[in-house]
Amino acid sequence: MHLPFVTAQFHAPHLRMPDQKDLTSAADAVRERLPSRDQALFYGALAAGAAFSLIEWPVALAIGAGNALVQRHLHEQQHSGPA
Repeated sequence: MHLPFVTAQFHAPHLRMPDQKDLTSAADAVRERLPSRDQALFYGALAAGAAFSLIEWPVALAIGAGNALVQRHLHEQQHSGPA
């Protein structure tokens, strides 16, 4: 397209379809970040307790966040080896 004093060029982006290796590594990365079955049940129970007003939602949020921080710290300690 040509306009006086303006030239616009449009290019289609080059898209590459992911291969099996890309998909496998992406799935492994997601799987690594997911909580374990026990942790998922714990977070589900917290959510259910907050949903049915057995505990207040800020308390459930604080417990869940605290647990997530402790689990992350323990996971980092396991992967870094003994200090």
